[in-house]
Amino acid sequence: MLAEAGGNGAVATADITDREAVDQALASLVNELGPVDILVNNAGAGGYASFLQTDVEVFERLMRLNYLGTVYATKAVLPSMVERGKGHIVNISSVAGRIGTPFESAYSASKFAVTALTEALDVEVRPLGVGVSMVNPGPVQTDFFDARGVPYARKSPKPVPPEQVANAVMAAVDKDRLEQMVPRMLHGAVVTRHLVPPLFRWGTARAFRNEVRERPSSSSDRR
Repeated sequence: MLAEAGGNGAVATADITDREAVDQALASLVNELGPVDILVNNAGAGGYASFLQTDVEVFERLMRLNYLGTVYATKAVLPSMVERGKGHIVNISSVAGRIGTPFESAYSASKFAVTALTEALDVEVRPLGVGVSMVNPGPVQTDFFDARGVPYARKSPKPVPPEQVANAVMAAVDKDRLEQMVPRMLHGAVVTRHLVPPLFRWGTARAFRNEVRERPSSSSDRR
């Protein structure tokens, strides 16, 4: 498909939680294709369980993968972008990085870290010619939920096709936007969380009342 479009490409694999491996993989791509103009930090994983039922190791693993993996890749390409005075970094965060999601505390915390990194980085490097964006999807029609071990079962919001997220990434770069919500309706939840916190907490508790009843609340934290 790439050849048909008149382009060229290369592939390099790495464990995103291993900084040295990330550096080597990106260096090999730069050597073959030239400096990176656009970096999309998309690697990530989720988890679904109550805080009491979630091992501390899960918090550590998701933070290494979802947050530090983003830091490693960004560190590898940003100096060249700043030196050339151009480039764009897109971090795939999540709506769970904007509103604390019950039963996804480990995942949500790691995505909040990505959101904070993106906002801080934007202020620092935009004057140097480098754009920074984050795309915050809700549920997407991929194997993400199978990989986390718990299928998506909520009626709303409905999962969107991955092409919609890809379009949001391209729009973020083309229009130089700091943030893109996918779907856009999720922006309302974020606004409510910031402007009317009591209403947001009430709505969230109501939406998750069945899960709260079904999940045990007296189990001890596993270390």
